[in-house]
Amino acid sequence: MAVSHRCSIEYRLASDETTNSFGGFGPFFGEAMGERERLLQEHLWSFLTDDRRQRLLGVLAQRTRHLTVVLENVYQPHNTSAVLRSCDAFGVQDVHITEAENHFRVTREIALGTDKWLTIHRYTQASDPSKTCIEKLRRDGYRILVTSPSDSAMPLADVDISERTALVIGHEKNGVSQMFQEAADACVVIPTCGFVDSLNLSVAAAVCLRDLTRRMRKSDATWQLSDAERDVLLRDWTARSVPNVEAIKKRFRRECEMA
Repeated sequence: MAVSHRCSIEYRLASDETTNSFGGFGPFFGEAMGERERLLQEHLWSFLTDDRRQRLLGVLAQRTRHLTVVLENVYQPHNTSAVLRSCDAFGVQDVHITEAENHFRVTREIALGTDKWLTIHRYTQASDPSKTCIEKLRRDGYRILVTSPSDSAMPLADVDISERTALVIGHEKNGVSQMFQEAADACVVIPTCGFVDSLNLSVAAAVCLRDLTRRMRKSDATWQLSDAERDVLLRDWTARSVPNVEAIKKRFRRECEMA
């Protein structure tokens, strides 16, 4: 699921979870949608096996927006794809991608389809995508941490995960831009003890995500998605899990009109 920040984002709210016609578990697609759309979502849900339903709900329960990742002008598609895969694996729902010179591309063999389960925010403005991204993060209440091997950077283990945090990872060669460095609340580094003082971009992202999400889930922070956020994602994931979904939707709506 990709979101372009050339325009604003609008989410429809939904009601709380309840026991219903989805076989006794699952969300209640209700009041905010209208009766016909609610019936459509129930209809699509009926195409899923019990195992698939449980998998969607189990993954959704572990999703978070307390932590988010920013990829700033990353060049190699295999690095971007590996980070997307790590975000999915560790439950980080949102990935912000700025595209100053390098356009967002996914290497399917590496991402393994994980991009379709994430909310990808793309910043493609010709003027200054990083500035737009920073403004968006601030509006959403994120503290900004940039990755850097500098002497002044704090060790990863010292990061306080109680606050909403955006982890910024920069270009493979040039690193994080000056604009993001100036906007950052702090720099973070993964301590090493070898002859090199840095890791591959995607490896560093995975190490950071593993540490931060593990500590986040053990903390007192409210890191889970809201009921409304879960509902929006589950609608999208349900549709993506049903083969020939557009044909099914079209047939359902046609039958409703004839009823």
